[in-house]
Amino acid sequence: MPNVVTILLHDRKMDQRRNITLNVDNNENIAELMKNVEKLTNIPSEELEVVFCGKKLAKSTFMKDLSLTPATQIMFLRPKNCVQLTNTKFDNMNKSTDTSILGSFYVWCKKCDDVQRGKLRVYCQNCASTSVLVKSEPQNWVDVLKSKRIPVTCENCSVPGLFADFKFKCLKCNDLAAALTHVRGNWQMTECCVCDGKDKVVVDLGCNHIICQNCFKDYLLSTLEEFRFTNRPPYGFTTSCVYPGCNRVVKDVHHFHIMGQSSYSEYQRKATERLISIDDEGVTCPNVACGQSFFWEPYDDDGRSQCPDCFFTFCRKCTERECKCQSDDDLTKLTIDATTRRCPRCNAATERNGGCAHIHCTSCGMDWCFKCVTEWKEECQWDHWFN
Repeated sequence: MPNVVTILLHDRKMDQRRNITLNVDNNENIAELMKNVEKLTNIPSEELEVVFCGKKLAKSTFMKDLSLTPATQIMFLRPKNCVQLTNTKFDNMNKSTDTSILGSFYVWCKKCDDVQRGKLRVYCQNCASTSVLVKSEPQNWVDVLKSKRIPVTCENCSVPGLFADFKFKCLKCNDLAAALTHVRGNWQMTECCVCDGKDKVVVDLGCNHIICQNCFKDYLLSTLEEFRFTNRPPYGFTTSCVYPGCNRVVKDVHHFHIMGQSSYSEYQRKATERLISIDDEGVTCPNVACGQSFFWEPYDDDGRSQCPDCFFTFCRKCTERECKCQSDDDLTKLTIDATTRRCPRCNAATERNGGCAHIHCTSCGMDWCFKCVTEWKEECQWDHWFN
């Protein structure tokens, strides 16, 4: 089935630019596309280079591998000092170029409300043009997800010192989508470590403890029910691998969309409340009809805050609309300070109401000693377990 694509032709030899609209068949390859452009422009195809997603394409690349849409733009370059090359020489030059533009990406698409196959697109960080050529290939997820990692040259704005701006799109609806770095194809049809099923798309945290999407969803929902998510900087409140004893964690909260939108919204709300509860600038609205948690930087204010959700104004000490503080001393805070100790990792106030000195923090998951307020060690067990 033919696709309408836009060809951006940059003829450096003649110092000219032009746009060409072509009907392209998915079963054609780049060599055939170059011949069609030659017929329209009278520029020998041997003098042209084809760039897509920041990469020079080999003549053997098929159009169906490029995931074309009506908005797709393909750049044709004619170098200033071009030399006509035979097909053999041209193909040899591009043997080292990866022709698989699509790759094995999976994304969370908000429009489709589901995990979908994804495609990677590259833009100029300055003008958002797709007429860019990367100077080096991305080597890992960090190169793609972090800014200012891969330098590019842009044929549109020609500004020096530019970097690539990578974006992921849903292959089904072409909307922008969030990359799911832990979701991959189950090429070897490995069994799920929970149900022994063999799904085509699985979740892998990098530990090879493969879990199918349904089991992963059930695991997340059970974790959310009791909110067993723990704070693991820099990833925020997350969960570890389902396999017993494995310490790998989900590094990107976009994966929690798999729970469904309502459950994901509940996760966001509870995670925010937990984070604010362990932060010195965290405030929870005392309005019984609200309960929104938010950050408040006090500066030199009068000790009052206004909820950004319901606009209820209250005293941060006594939590009343009309301040009822009897003195500058906050008795509640004094009581908390006197009866609790702070987790050495996340600073959460922790009360010990019996048992041994071994504390497991429910906020960040750290095991620490209530006596010496440090990470739990073997010495703690022998020296002051019940002190």
